[in-house]
Amino acid sequence: MTEYRLDELARQAGVASTTVRLYQSKGLLAPPRLVGRTGWYDDSHLRRLQLVARLQDDGYSLAGIANLLERWQEGQSLDALVGVEVELDALLGERNTVTLTAEELLARFPAGSMTPDQMQRASALGLVELTDEGTFRVADRRFLDAGAALADLGVPIADVLDEWEALVVHTDEIATRFIAVFERDLMPADWREGLDDEAAQHLAETLGRLQTLARHVVVAGLDASLARAGRARLGELLPEATDPTDPTE
Repeated sequence: MTEYRLDELARQAGVASTTVRLYQSKGLLAPPRLVGRTGWYDDSHLRRLQLVARLQDDGYSLAGIANLLERWQEGQSLDALVGVEVELDALLGERNTVTLTAEELLARFPAGSMTPDQMQRASALGLVELTDEGTFRVADRRFLDAGAALADLGVPIADVLDEWEALVVHTDEIATRFIAVFERDLMPADWREGLDDEAAQHLAETLGRLQTLARHVVVAGLDASLARAGRARLGELLPEATDPTDPTE
């Protein structure tokens, strides 16, 4: 089990050290394990910080989050609470956040390709966030890796951001359709009457599995669409050439 000092935990979670102390004072975060005068935090503290951040992103106040966690905790063992927390973390999206200095972030891209205007636009799109400590928190490492790889291929950062902004419209629509499937076919008919702890955890697990299956379906569909579009376009450009996207060639 990985353990962290306060400053390291804050860095991993992409928050200020004072924020960690604030959450502890409000009962949102368990106290650390004390060894002498040194407090040691572990991955459960990191998951809780990430969960609180996601709930805040979804519009919950700190007081509302505290009440939500308190309701989960009533009558539950610690193991049960952690189980629900992990499922909800997956449900809300494991974004693999990474925190970098400005120099570290710019170094990921070809020199001069990431301008201040493009950084501001990336921030407006929710891809990167300036922290209280002056570092940059990237919402999902995959965005960073893919964006840097596209820039290395020669795609301008402005075009990468254009495509991301357009893509979100379609992914939001896809997500809405899958959530409709969840509500129509998987949620119990009497859910409005309230769910006990076991039923709530089962529902979170079910939605987590649906999320995984939806991801597989979307990737498979995108692969097929890219192959069709690629074959058609190559056929127009190189009518006599062998199609490199055809696995039978």
